[in-house]
Amino acid sequence: MLEKIISKYALKEILEGVGSAIAIADKELKILWFNDNFKKLIDEKRIKGRNAAALFETEQTNIVSKPPSFNQIKLNIKSKQLLISVIPLTSDNKTDAFLIKAEKTASVTDQSHTKFQADQVIPSLQKELTHIFSVLLNENSIENVVPEILSACVRTFNMKFGIAIVYDSDNRTRIFVEDAEKLIPSFPAFEKEIISNFNFINKWLTINKRILLTTNEETNIGFGLSALLKSESLIVAPALNQDQLIAAIIFSSRNNEKNVGAYDDISLFTTLLSFAVTNIRIREINNTLESSLLQAQKLETIGKLTSGMAHDFSNLLSNIFGSLNLLKKKVPNEDPIPRLLENIESCSVRAKDLIQGVLTFGKPTPKREELIKPNYLLMEISKVISQTFPSRMKFELEANEKLFDILGNGTEIYQVLLNLCVNAKEAMEGSGKLKITGKNLVIDDKLIINYPYLNKGSYVTISVQDTGSGIAEENLRNIFSPYFSTKDRASGSGSGLGLYVTHNIVKSHNGHIEVTSKPDEGTTFTVFLPAYEPMSAEKEIVGERIILLADDEIMLRDLLGELLESNGYNVIKVGTGVEALKVLIEEIKVDLAIIDYNMPEMNGIDCIKKIRELEYNIPLILSSGSLGITDKLDLEAIGITAVLPKPYEFDTLLRKIKNLL
Repeated sequence: MLEKIISKYALKEILEGVGSAIAIADKELKILWFNDNFKKLIDEKRIKGRNAAALFETEQTNIVSKPPSFNQIKLNIKSKQLLISVIPLTSDNKTDAFLIKAEKTASVTDQSHTKFQADQVIPSLQKELTHIFSVLLNENSIENVVPEILSACVRTFNMKFGIAIVYDSDNRTRIFVEDAEKLIPSFPAFEKEIISNFNFINKWLTINKRILLTTNEETNIGFGLSALLKSESLIVAPALNQDQLIAAIIFSSRNNEKNVGAYDDISLFTTLLSFAVTNIRIREINNTLESSLLQAQKLETIGKLTSGMAHDFSNLLSNIFGSLNLLKKKVPNEDPIPRLLENIESCSVRAKDLIQGVLTFGKPTPKREELIKPNYLLMEISKVISQTFPSRMKFELEANEKLFDILGNGTEIYQVLLNLCVNAKEAMEGSGKLKITGKNLVIDDKLIINYPYLNKGSYVTISVQDTGSGIAEENLRNIFSPYFSTKDRASGSGSGLGLYVTHNIVKSHNGHIEVTSKPDEGTTFTVFLPAYEPMSAEKEIVGERIILLADDEIMLRDLLGELLESNGYNVIKVGTGVEALKVLIEEIKVDLAIIDYNMPEMNGIDCIKKIRELEYNIPLILSSGSLGITDKLDLEAIGITAVLPKPYEFDTLLRKIKNLL
């Protein structure tokens, strides 16, 4: 029964924070719930379940009247004179329950016990509270609920006007006004002044947590607010939630009442206001969380579908890359064959990036090294600049036809170049010249003196030059510092993190970035990235190194086997994990094994575990076309030496095999 009543009227949440002594009784006046203040004031060991009339030692018939009304009854109980307020809670002209409020009153002639008598009837308060309960159950908007509470309070206490100040969770302040007599002229003009004058009152309410009476005396804390609203006195009531001020109500009394105690029942309305605002915010947060959860579930479903296709796509791309690698070694270097092969490889790399983008959408993935073709990246950047940068800005690309390859993260290097180009565009404000230069650089003993921050070796240098406003000399030393920006922070155009991130990406690739600039002449950023030096052409003696290759994709297995054999390795090819174990058990000496994760009969993880149980200490490489398979695995505990993602970067694979052997 209590749960039904509380659910219907949301009373428990509303009344827990009320300073008064409050209880809830059913329609037979049986106490169902009470707060701590009620228990302290009544001072009885057992309250719950008792009849209110019996609790106060009076006749029940004098409490319940028909039609239901709000009764205030004075009586003496345990040498304390109490004022008992009984508020029927009604719906559809039927009483569901009673709200009972008890409070101390001034001493009177001693009467051991007095029967309940209708001392004063205030039907408006009962009517307003019942109306507000109905509003709370049906409205989900602060804009609709707060004016209802404010209007009800003004009507109940016959105020001149009322103002509600509500503090939003994002520190915005909203103001609501009930001013039927138009005593506040041109209110929008007053809004900022009200907020300004309310700042000190806000702090007072937060500290004291009780109603404040302001006057128009200059020594009073609310003097400015009273003067602004042209009132001799104001009643300011706080709406608190867990000691936090979330709203306040300002009233102007018609009779300039200066006795705050006369308006104790205002606390009922401020408690309702606090509950309403908090409850609506919680509903909004829940709705947002539900929407986010639905979106996350959709993304998870998409992720499961795409990860199911990842293995097949990766195998197809691995076949393409493997075929290209072998073709480059076998076909004559005559035009247009190399150009066609480069075109096929560029399209394949683009396809690989698209698949990676789909697979990694919505979830973080570990960084992976790949072979980067700088010429391809510069072509992609050129397309972006030509299609999206202002037409008034001239663009020029000057790059060697065969820049050295780079080993690293292609997406990050692309981010570096794009960020530098965007900065150049903003520095030129839509007009000027942007030039990108790509060159090969070999630093030997003679040149090392010119590059103190680099080691000897081969590098790819990419410069981004603009004719913009330039950078002042005093700012150059801080240009790569976090949160440092020469852009206007007020406009929101500069966070100071772009060049900081760019610098860190270049450093993570063991590279270096330099900047030269002159005010009003332009700026040049130059990135130095170490070139990838492929393995020497020396081949291992056939039969000296044996590699076990386990993969159920026949075409990919044969292609990878041919690639390894062309580089001097002897390869044993099997299609399942069970066959791989059989090869090892038959005591065929194997120096290294590459085992695919997704195979019939026994997957790659179980196969590797079994190999380690048989005490084979050879390097074991797990290959997989699905991202995230190894994220939660303890690779060392399982016995996995290295992980090889598909599609294969064959130069990277050969380098990894050589290092392990």
